[in-house]
Amino acid sequence: MRALVYTAPRQLVMEDWPRPVPAEGEIEIAVAAAGICGSDMSGFLGHSRRRIPPMVMGHELVGRTTDGRRVVANPLINCGRCTACLSGAQNLCSGWRLLGMDRTAGCYAEFVALPATQVYEIPEDMSDERAVMTEPLANIVHLFRIAAPLPFFRMGIVGGGTMGSLALLTALRLGVREVLVQDVSDVRLAVSRRMGATLAANVSTEEGREEARRFAGHGLDLVLDASGTAAARQAAFDLCRPGGLVVLLGMSNERSEIDFVTSIRKEHRVAMSFAYTPVDFERSLALLRAGEIDLTPWTREMPLEEGQQAFDRMTMAPGDTLKMLLRVTG
Repeated sequence: MRALVYTAPRQLVMEDWPRPVPAEGEIEIAVAAAGICGSDMSGFLGHSRRRIPPMVMGHELVGRTTDGRRVVANPLINCGRCTACLSGAQNLCSGWRLLGMDRTAGCYAEFVALPATQVYEIPEDMSDERAVMTEPLANIVHLFRIAAPLPFFRMGIVGGGTMGSLALLTALRLGVREVLVQDVSDVRLAVSRRMGATLAANVSTEEGREEARRFAGHGLDLVLDASGTAAARQAAFDLCRPGGLVVLLGMSNERSEIDFVTSIRKEHRVAMSFAYTPVDFERSLALLRAGEIDLTPWTREMPLEEGQQAFDRMTMAPGDTLKMLLRVTG
């Protein structure tokens, strides 16, 4: 089968790759389209210890089963037997695996196989661009479920990329009163304004940083770091009010130095959000089917054969593209 293979940092090559043989309980999906995730970009740049070439990456997919059903798939596969799984925290499974990571082949290929329990049927009139967002949006559904913000909360989002934008759209539907998005890209901040951010501040300038500080005032109730850089994590704490909640989602840097003494004195609460559970995935799909969350105006598509160019664009000059879709089959 045709596959886009990660062969070295910053290098992707189309190759003939073995077609997967479904194990017992698994089904094969013919991939129609696959999304490029921030973690895939990290792997492409050579920053992921769990994406080692040669391998087929990718975990956001929409396609068809062998019996013709149009589907999306939950790519986070759990054991179903450990304490975390039995308690409903499948994202914390001791043996979880993800498509396109470690030894599990991903969806930048014509076919992928995974357990039938991971597959969700979708209607024919749901676009690929919307359907492929089910997995990334599930991360945001999970984040807000564990954060449980009170009504009319004030929020800050550090990082205006895909996850930050999904968080903004979701927060607006949860009753956020005011929301700040800060980033260093004027293009992405313009998108945040169109989506409904109360303030979108470019913090690469002192003027932008001062604007964000004035908006935060004594601090925001909930601040999300959707970036994961050291500077972004510290900015999230700086924007949070005494007694407020900081949620860490971004994973760009494995380690960061934080001014914890100041945060201890402010009695900040800290939550770390990782992935999603099957319930979160189902709720994400329901939101997308209802048309309540939509990133299609900022979604672009390129053929799988142009995967190298697509990754180059998303890692170096994404512009206003929040999601890149690789077209695998028509």
